[in-house]
Amino acid sequence: MKIERLFILLAAVLTLTACNNEDDVMEIFTGKTWKLTRLTTEGSSIRFLAGLWDNENSYNNSMERLNSSDNYILNFYGDTQSSELIEPTFNANGISARITNGTWKADGISKDLTLNGNITGSESDPLAKEFMKGLLLVYKYEGDNRTLTLYYKDGQINKIMGFTAQ
Repeated sequence: MKIERLFILLAAVLTLTACNNEDDVMEIFTGKTWKLTRLTTEGSSIRFLAGLWDNENSYNNSMERLNSSDNYILNFYGDTQSSELIEPTFNANGISARITNGTWKADGISKDLTLNGNITGSESDPLAKEFMKGLLLVYKYEGDNRTLTLYYKDGQINKIMGFTAQ
C-alpha cells in the first residue's frame, strides 16, 4: 500500500514538473511591434556589420533613420483562437522599402522560421538594404515576448538581426 502511494506521488510530481520545450510562437511574435536594434554576424560582439558603411556620414544617416519609430520595424499577425486555418502574415518597414502581407511560419520546437513576401520600393541606405534583404533569408529564431533574434544566411556567412518589442 505504501509503495503504491509512493508510486502515485512520484508520478504526480513528475507530471507537474515536466518541462515543455515548445515556444508559444504567437505569444512571442504577435501583438507587438519589433524594432531593429542589432544587425551583425553570428557570434560578433559589435552592434552592426563591419564595413557596411563607406564613411562616417553614411553611418550617421543610418543611425538617425534607425531612431525613427517608423523605420526598421517588423509586425507579425496571426490568430490561434479561430477554428479556421488562417495564414499568418507580417509587415516590415525599412526606410523606403517595405514588405506588406508577407507570410510567415514558425516552429516552436525546432525554432525554424521562414518569411516570404515581396519587397516594394528600394533602399539606398546600407543598413536598410541589409535589413530588407536579410528578412527574406531568415531560417531560425530565438527569443521571447521582449527580445527576438532572427538568423539568416548570406552566402556562407551567418548573420543575425536583433529586435526589441516596442
